[in-house]
Amino acid sequence: MDRVAQPLRRTDIYETELAVPGRSELVRLRRGTYQRTDITRQHWEIAQERHALLLGAVSDEGLDGVVGWESAVLLHGGRTLTVPGKVDLIRSHHSSGLRRPPTRRDPERPSARSLGPSGHRRVLGQRPIVRHCYTLGEHEVVTIEGLRVTSLERTLEDCARFLPADRALAAADSLVAVAAGAGRCPWGRRPEVEARAADLRRQVEKALARRRGERGVRQARAVVAAMTPLSQSVWESELRRLCLAYGIVAPEPQMPVRTRAGEFYADLGWREARLVVEVDGAVKYQDDAERTLRAQQWRERAISDAGFLVIRFTPEAVCDGSWVVDRLRGELPRTMTEGAPVVALRTAAERRRAG
Repeated sequence: MDRVAQPLRRTDIYETELAVPGRSELVRLRRGTYQRTDITRQHWEIAQERHALLLGAVSDEGLDGVVGWESAVLLHGGRTLTVPGKVDLIRSHHSSGLRRPPTRRDPERPSARSLGPSGHRRVLGQRPIVRHCYTLGEHEVVTIEGLRVTSLERTLEDCARFLPADRALAAADSLVAVAAGAGRCPWGRRPEVEARAADLRRQVEKALARRRGERGVRQARAVVAAMTPLSQSVWESELRRLCLAYGIVAPEPQMPVRTRAGEFYADLGWREARLVVEVDGAVKYQDDAERTLRAQQWRERAISDAGFLVIRFTPEAVCDGSWVVDRLRGELPRTMTEGAPVVALRTAAERRRAG
């Protein structure tokens, strides 16, 4: 799917073309911009198209600002924990667009900032295009598909600082993999890939050192220290984050396992504990589900015969972080589950639950 797509304008729509009953519907993205969605498609496919259309609107309307955060991750060829529901634009100055002025229908509508911190966040979360005000250097802006976008290094830094910890590590893992040229099979080039990742890590750490005391730097340092170019999915990244955040020894990503059937690379593993974790996503089964399932079962038997316990988690299970943590604590030796938690990698909700 294209990362930037041509949006549908209100002036291009005839009343008879608004939707096909039972199959499609017309969704308003922002003023004068629409998406005709095929309701038979997967929800994530519709979300991807929506994001591409919003980027197309930014380009078509010549909106002032630099595309950043998770939108920039996708434009750099990376992955995000979920498809962004908005586009983040970075500008060096405030504008009336940040003030949420009254409308003709609601002349008494209060400004976003007058609603307080939680109300302000709620209003911003509903906007399809959100503007942020801070300065970027000329070397921190590149052009991708006709859009001005934060450089890969600046995108990684911003995501690590400003996104919630779960989304931050998923984005960081993905970006460092792109920068290191990991690709889908990094195993044969592991030393080279990890050396490139180490160079990027040092570069971002230097940038963070210049921002000591600023918002999000503590979390960003933890994210940059934890990121790896070897993660093959955002759910592997999330599972590693949960381990670190709750004091479980971090698993080895893409852990090699020698078996009678050959060498396999487990998604995550603890060699000392003889434990392997595989994270299954729907994407694995899109092309030929039956063949993929047979290969998966054969691989799992081979790894089990080599003396490893194999646990499988779905993305839905990984989303239930407390359940996953309890399950791993039940399988790993106690000495591997009682380490110091990296609290900076916990989300706000996880910190509240922990008290």
